[in-house]
Amino acid sequence: MFRATAPVRRPHPVGPAALPRLVRAAVHTPPEPGEPYRPGDAREEFYAELGALYGASFDREQFAASGRRTSVELAYGALDALGPLSAEEAPEVVVVAYAAPDFEHTELVASCVKRRLPGEPLAFALSDQGGLAPFSALRVAVEYARRCGWSRLLLLVVDQGTQPFPLPAEPSPAAVRGDSAVALLLRWDGGERPLDGLAQGRPGAALFEAWPQDAALVAGAGLADCPDLPPHHGTSAEAVAGRPATGSWAALLTVDGGDRPVVVADYDRERDFLAYCTLHTGELRHR
Repeated sequence: MFRATAPVRRPHPVGPAALPRLVRAAVHTPPEPGEPYRPGDAREEFYAELGALYGASFDREQFAASGRRTSVELAYGALDALGPLSAEEAPEVVVVAYAAPDFEHTELVASCVKRRLPGEPLAFALSDQGGLAPFSALRVAVEYARRCGWSRLLLLVVDQGTQPFPLPAEPSPAAVRGDSAVALLLRWDGGERPLDGLAQGRPGAALFEAWPQDAALVAGAGLADCPDLPPHHGTSAEAVAGRPATGSWAALLTVDGGDRPVVVADYDRERDFLAYCTLHTGELRHR
């Protein structure tokens, strides 16, 4: 039986805050088209009824013209690219983040991913925050690690570009062009210490108090529309448009941070909301 309980807030121990360490990562962007459309009355009726609740019509022509690849397939591809994980390397908590929902409602990404990993990790998904969902997912994963005494975290980020309803068009930050998934295996060695170098909110001086000025910057596609950023050690990588959830994190894997921390940041101009996080990447291995 599964039981969810409210977070237990404990005083932070005395000592400096800590950063998560990114130790392994992979990007999966399949070049070939997905599965062709197979008509089905029951599924089409479901989409029509679901869309009617929100005033969105089922766009059968668009849906049939797109190659379908589910979020579960994409997440599996990212895990395969990450490589085998031993019991000592496997995550203790897995958080899946996405901006666009999966068109296949009979599968849950977190549950399917859990079956592919050693041990019994806690696994769940976080959404409804657009392209900033992965930043919240990382914070949630670290908070679980802090409370539970864990050290191994897996962040899975998915962009799935096939939808049965009208899609946002660029330059909207919600526009998804193609399919992609990123897997990030992290370690948390901070124990019960607070998480450093991370914040979310409306741009301003208070938001940037935790921003490390010596860090390299990985800029999300929306960051170009943001008001002035605090000083940083240059922009090391920029995300491509059309990947609202995965773009920043795929760009992160191109950075050689060395001994410097790396800040990943993105801005949602429609919500006027900015998120950033800071990671150690000196041990990063990526595929």
